[in-house]
Amino acid sequence: MSVLNVLLVDDDAESLDLLMKTLPPDIEGTTIRWEPCGNFDVALERITERRFDIVVTDVYVDQVGHAKEPVTSDARGTRLVDAIRERRFSPVLLITAGVFPPEYQDGPFLKLADKSKDEEITQKLKKLIQTGVPELAHGLHDELDRTSGSYLWGFLESHWEALEAAGLTETSVLDRLLHRRAAVQLGRLVESFGGYAEPDYIEGAEFYLRPELSTDLRLGQIMQRGDEYRVVLTPHCHLVVQPGDEEPRADFVLTALALPWQEVFEKLPLKGTVPERLESLRRRLGSPAGFGRPSGRYWFLPGFLSMEHRFVDFLQVKSIPMKELTAEWTSFAVLDVPFAEAFQACFVHFYSAVGLPVLDPERFADMNPPPPAAAP
Repeated sequence: MSVLNVLLVDDDAESLDLLMKTLPPDIEGTTIRWEPCGNFDVALERITERRFDIVVTDVYVDQVGHAKEPVTSDARGTRLVDAIRERRFSPVLLITAGVFPPEYQDGPFLKLADKSKDEEITQKLKKLIQTGVPELAHGLHDELDRTSGSYLWGFLESHWEALEAAGLTETSVLDRLLHRRAAVQLGRLVESFGGYAEPDYIEGAEFYLRPELSTDLRLGQIMQRGDEYRVVLTPHCHLVVQPGDEEPRADFVLTALALPWQEVFEKLPLKGTVPERLESLRRRLGSPAGFGRPSGRYWFLPGFLSMEHRFVDFLQVKSIPMKELTAEWTSFAVLDVPFAEAFQACFVHFYSAVGLPVLDPERFADMNPPPPAAAP
């Protein structure tokens, strides 16, 4: 049974005590480790210093006079929500005996419940838990601790003198080493037989970073204008302002058109038996896509959010003025490592391929001797 740490905040001592007595100790097979807090300022300190899987907090809103008059809200509860969103990821359940602040709506990671109804509170907590996100976030932090700990104890400790002699023990360098190690282990590998290994399959969403980590254009940036999608082929170093320069080196950005998959399959449909079609589809999803005229012409982009599955067409490339691209197009997402590099490599290979005349295999019969005669 999994365990989730839940911070329960209410500055009314009687109400807090009643909630602690009536709220369930487990929900949906998950043990709830309730931590009561009767002060909003103390709660702010706790979420700054520690991580909670879910936060349940009272929020006081008073209806002044008649219904048409303005609603006044105690900012303490809403300030707590804002602090959580700024510092950590913890789904939040707002509870109140009055009306809710109009700026908050019921959503996947923020729920609203009547403070006087334990069953409603339990149901809303159940919905937060059923997203799977609280448990995943909990496991992510635990895995991050294990990753950092095993790296610090297992590698850095045993190689400290050599790293120190090479000048690699400065805090800034160690910080990058730890981040890189954690990123690879958490983002690229899966646990397998007590260790880590590359996964056999990935999801299409893993191709992309969204939102992007930088506002700069870069290789693999997917740009959108209406229904048209283009992928940037120009290297990142030409797209940013280099030290000493006032503008990027590139006046134009090389892009390739991404076509809807149906348009490509209409011209080159899958054929054969079901297993043959499945094998053909597997090749089309590879890098490079194993089909096209000429071969290697396409590169597959899995559908993501509002973008359907597409194939980048290396024969439909276009240089767009930098100013036009940044003014008239919007960034949809950017290809993550190593997909951006694979995309570039396939493009380079497609245009640098050299055709050679075919050799006649009969001229090399000595390399294909007949099989030995069967024993009588």
